[in-house]
Amino acid sequence: MSISIRPAVTADLDAIAQLYDDLNDYLAAHGNPPHWKKGVYPIRSHAEDALSRGELYVAVIDSTIAGTVVYSPEQGEVYKTVSWGTDFDVPVIVICKLAVHPAFLGCGVGAKLLDYAAEVGAGRGVKAVRLDVYEENLPAIRLYEKCGFQYRGTVDLGLEKLYGLKWYKVFEKLVQTY
Repeated sequence: MSISIRPAVTADLDAIAQLYDDLNDYLAAHGNPPHWKKGVYPIRSHAEDALSRGELYVAVIDSTIAGTVVYSPEQGEVYKTVSWGTDFDVPVIVICKLAVHPAFLGCGVGAKLLDYAAEVGAGRGVKAVRLDVYEENLPAIRLYEKCGFQYRGTVDLGLEKLYGLKWYKVFEKLVQTY
């Protein structure tokens, strides 16, 4: 099974929105470690916003969108409080809204999207790939660690009132430049 990663295009938005809905339905039925909620997070408008900034990517298997992710250069203010492996102010990619369609869970799509961030970053002079994850999302945490991300601390992203989630673990993978 060959997985290719590419920047998303407008024609992908319907499939991405469906992927979000399908994944949220799956999570609701099988346990929901990220505590995502259909119609709330993630939703089509999040993908549209990321696409307009050129930050939305898709993983494709046999012409089907199997996963999607946002590669953002923006770090939240709370990231300044973390003891990173490199300076806070260096160019980075922040992984957001990493989602894999339930039909492709366990096929390496998530790992490929994570690895591709470092590839993209190396070409842009990025020094690190960073992300945050709800502290109880153990499947995602295991994936990040398996892909070489290092735990850097736990932070409050200020999302408790909005989503009911307070503590997030932050991870970082330094980008090798050659």
